[in-house]
Amino acid sequence: MSLTVAVTVGGVVAADYAWQLATHDVPVLLIAGCALAVYATVHVAVRRAMDELRATTHRCAIPGCRFRIRLVNPDPGESRRWQEVAASHPAHV
Repeated sequence: MSLTVAVTVGGVVAADYAWQLATHDVPVLLIAGCALAVYATVHVAVRRAMDELRATTHRCAIPGCRFRIRLVNPDPGESRRWQEVAASHPAHV
């Protein structure tokens, strides 16, 4: 679903941007380059934002330790296994 949303939002924003440039008599190749750049940027931003909403982060419980594990859309068993790894990792950084 995140791919569909990202493609749709990116396409709509890029098409609007291209339309605005076309109304100002910008050359077609320049419009295409700008629209593709806008599409790619919006597409990646939407995908990253949606991944952040579904992400689970497990951190070491020892104060001052910066060890963490970030999982995107894990199942409960996998999440529990990585939670245990974060709690008992040997190197405290």
